[in-house]
Amino acid sequence: MLITLTLMGKDAHLVDEEEFEDGLKAAMNVFARHNADAKACADANDKLLRDELLTREEAMMCVIWDEADTAAFQASTLGWLRRDVDIYLGIED
Repeated sequence: MLITLTLMGKDAHLVDEEEFEDGLKAAMNVFARHNADAKACADANDKLLRDELLTREEAMMCVIWDEADTAAFQASTLGWLRRDVDIYLGIED
């Protein structure tokens, strides 16, 4: 299934096109490095956020999602002076 990753949050509009591409590229590199499906990782993370019981595999996918989210944030805000911003990785509906 084809999914579209995006940057979300109340401050996501501050990210310009180049920063956006850098952020998504960084996230995709994390998924590729772990040979992980981004949608499966997002689904596992949603399950975690709903406080549902996770399998060991789902827990690992949550760790990968968190790593991808951090990579996307860091790459898209590289050089910004302000670090208290609400930007995170998401999947477009």
